[in-house]
Amino acid sequence: MKSKRAVFILLIIVVICFFTTYIFTGCDKGIKQDMLNETTVQDPGMQTPGYSHTDRLEWWLDSDTAFEMWSATEGALIIDVRSEESFTERHVAGAINVLADDIISFAGENIPHKDTLIITYCFCGGMGGPALSVRNLLAGAGYTNVFYTDPEDEWEYTGTGINAGNTGTGRIITGAEAREIINSDETAIMLDVRNPDEYESGHVEGAVLIPVAELDARLDELPDKNSVIIVYCAGGIRSARAVEILTDNGYLNVYDMQMFANWQG
Repeated sequence: MKSKRAVFILLIIVVICFFTTYIFTGCDKGIKQDMLNETTVQDPGMQTPGYSHTDRLEWWLDSDTAFEMWSATEGALIIDVRSEESFTERHVAGAINVLADDIISFAGENIPHKDTLIITYCFCGGMGGPALSVRNLLAGAGYTNVFYTDPEDEWEYTGTGINAGNTGTGRIITGAEAREIINSDETAIMLDVRNPDEYESGHVEGAVLIPVAELDARLDELPDKNSVIIVYCAGGIRSARAVEILTDNGYLNVYDMQMFANWQG
């Protein structure tokens, strides 16, 4: 009788131990699985290039690297994302001034190739700020070769009070500066390098129309190479290309007003 009771008690103990082990092991597995799920769920922002800490490091260029890439890459663009006032005061020579609110429409109209090298800056210092925001917007729009930097050292700068009084072939000027030049020099000309339909929709009075794609073949329509030529287009891309063509062909006093809208501003 006693042996049967002992066997019965032993069976009860075994059953209790089995269920206790199962319950605690199962819970532990569930907890571990929950923890694993939590660690593998990513912040949606991390999926977008330029938003995570890693991406900020990946798309940031130090000044020297940015300068080398920009100098060595044909068709590369550098975009100043600050206000027009700040841009006028001081900016990288050859830069285009585009604010974050305008960057998508500007890119759609002026940067057809998604692999164009684009470098944004804002003189903000450090790794962030408006230059990063604009880089992110361009990346989100499908541009695959966009970086941001803080220019210094080798970069050349221009603006009021920096190259004032110098022709500095290719120097970017404001609409106000362009009007001052035209009003003070009767031989100076405005060169519109947009397409004919754009010209017809509005242009600077008296401007000479030569689309940038035809400029190389129509240089004989321009005055002598010492004359002042102020170039403009719709967004600054084609005018920069026109300035390059003119300076490569020996024109000595070329200015870049960038956008027709600058004349109206």
